[in-house]
Amino acid sequence: MYLKGIGAPQNHDEALKWYRKAADQGNKYAQDELGLMYAQGVPRDYAEAARWWRKAAEQGNADAQYNLGYSYANGQGVPQDYAAAVEWFRKAAEQGNVYAQNGLGVEYELGQGVPKDVTQAVAWYRKAADQGDANGRANLARFQQLGGLPQASASLSPQSRARTTFEVALEKRNGVLVVPVLINDKIPLDFIIDSGASDVSVPADVVLPLMRTGTLTGADFTGTNTYTLADGSQVPSQTFRIRSLKVGDMVLENVAGSVASVNGELLLGQSFLSRFKSWSIDNRRQVLVLQ
Repeated sequence: MYLKGIGAPQNHDEALKWYRKAADQGNKYAQDELGLMYAQGVPRDYAEAARWWRKAAEQGNADAQYNLGYSYANGQGVPQDYAAAVEWFRKAAEQGNVYAQNGLGVEYELGQGVPKDVTQAVAWYRKAADQGDANGRANLARFQQLGGLPQASASLSPQSRARTTFEVALEKRNGVLVVPVLINDKIPLDFIIDSGASDVSVPADVVLPLMRTGTLTGADFTGTNTYTLADGSQVPSQTFRIRSLKVGDMVLENVAGSVASVNGELLLGQSFLSRFKSWSIDNRRQVLVLQ
C-alpha cells in the first residue's frame, strides 16, 4: 500500500520497512518484493536484491526464481553464471512463469548455460506465447521469419512466412542514412548503422527520457563495460538490456546496449547486426537488407 500509494501516501521508506518485517519472518512474497525494491533503486543494491530473491526462490516463489535467474544471466549482484541462470529459469518456467519460459528459450537459442538447442528454444518460446506473452510471440515470429520454425506462426502473413530476406527502408537525415527502430515497443528512434560499434549505442541525453517514460528501467541496466574507441582510447560505459528492438518486420530480444557520451550518435552496432546471417545496405534503393 505504501509502495503504490493506495490508502496511504506513497512512501518507499515505509514500504521497505514493512516488507523487511515480513521478509525477516520468512514471507516469500515480501522477500521477492524487497528484492525488487533493491534492484530498482530504493536504494539500488543488486547484491542485496539477489540475497532476498534467493531466500524466496528457495521457498519456491516462481517470480523470485526468475529474478534470481535474471541476476545470474546478467551478473547483477552475483557473478555471471549462465548455468545457474538456466537452473533458476527452469524452476520458475516449470511453474508457468512466462518470463522464465521466454528466458529459458533465450538461453537454449544462444547456448548459454546449456547446449545450443533450437528445438528446445522454440518449445519454451511457444509455452510463453501460448500464455499470451508478447516476448514469446515475438520470438516465435522471428524464428519463422528466419526459417527456424517447422510450422508457421499465426501472427505472420503467408508472404512473411516464406521470406528469409528482409528489407527495411532507410531514411536520409542531414545527409546520413538512418534506420527507424522501435525500442521496447514504446519509443521510435532513428539509428545510424555502424558495424564498428560493439553494441547498440544510445547517448546519455537520450537514455534519460527513455527512463522517464519507463521505456528503460533500473532493472534493465546490467553494469559497466570498457570500450575501445577508433582513436585507441578506452572509455567505461554503462550497459543495459534492450528487451525488444524492432526494425521493419524484425523483432529481436535481449539486445545489448551501452550509454554513449552526451550528444553522441544513436548507433546500431554489432549486438544487433551479428544476430543475422548477413546484412548489407543497398545505397541505390536506400534499403537495409537482412538475412
